[in-house]
Amino acid sequence: MPMSHKDLWTKIKRDTKGKTPSEELAILERYLSDWPEYKGPYQEMRKKFERRIEELRKIEKVLSSGARSHDPFSVKKRGLAEVALVGLPNSGKSTLFRALTGADAEVADYPYTTLVPNVGMLNLGGFSFEVVDLPAVPDRSLDTLPFAAGLKEAVLNAHLLCLVVDLLGDAESQLQAIADRLAEIGTGASFSPGGEGEGAKGAIVVGSRRDLTGEDDLAALEQLIPGAAVFGHPLVGSDAHAVGEALCRFLGRIVVLARDPKAPKDPIAYAVLDGATVHDLAEQIHKELAAGARKGKVWGPSAKFPGQEVGLDHRLEPGDTVEILTR
Repeated sequence: MPMSHKDLWTKIKRDTKGKTPSEELAILERYLSDWPEYKGPYQEMRKKFERRIEELRKIEKVLSSGARSHDPFSVKKRGLAEVALVGLPNSGKSTLFRALTGADAEVADYPYTTLVPNVGMLNLGGFSFEVVDLPAVPDRSLDTLPFAAGLKEAVLNAHLLCLVVDLLGDAESQLQAIADRLAEIGTGASFSPGGEGEGAKGAIVVGSRRDLTGEDDLAALEQLIPGAAVFGHPLVGSDAHAVGEALCRFLGRIVVLARDPKAPKDPIAYAVLDGATVHDLAEQIHKELAAGARKGKVWGPSAKFPGQEVGLDHRLEPGDTVEILTR
């Protein structure tokens, strides 16, 4: 009687636990060389391990050659800023990454599923963030990881951090472990806009598995870090947009909506510098629009009444909706 796919999965996880990339690679290749021909879950498992072998080979190539041109931790920066997802093993980072970006990422129930960064874009209308799902940080020294140098560099290169905490576990100890690893790297996470201190980075916190815990657990996480921008995953409603707004605040930006008179029901979100005017928004949309602009109409916090006509020097506030009128 062949081993069931569940028992095979358990055996492989046990055999590869705590192994170096080269050791794990050899073990997985040995298993795949004699893989059962049965269809269904056996072949789905095979695909998962083939993807993991591909990641392990990337790691091995970098460790053996030191070639930065092939380093998967060297991420080309795009968008408004680069946001690194940081968390302990099995904290839910990859699931959050898929929800924010729509990009594919391996999700499994064993530690260090992610061995090289996954990169995707969080697109929010007229602006976007590059989201990097990093390999998990350990609850002990980073030097226990074979790819520690790459992970450290990736964290240092990120503009912002998103700390992911498993609400089913001890949130306080997870945050402390993450803080210890960030201190080891030489950076810290500030939980208020414009973080202070050498190497500090703006950060938000996401509590994963909210669907299994509830709002009380999320509130407890907020109590641990007063003043932090805290969200729960799975994301609901306009949560993704709220995440983007929180990230913008750390960059000294606010989010406003630009309304096209021809399509007033479909405004587009833009991230403008705090203190930006109607003219600044027009320039960010298109220089030709700014050249032909004569005034604006505003709905929202900065308007005295809905649809107020304002000059190009009118200062915008978060949540404003703006229609730019041209000659």
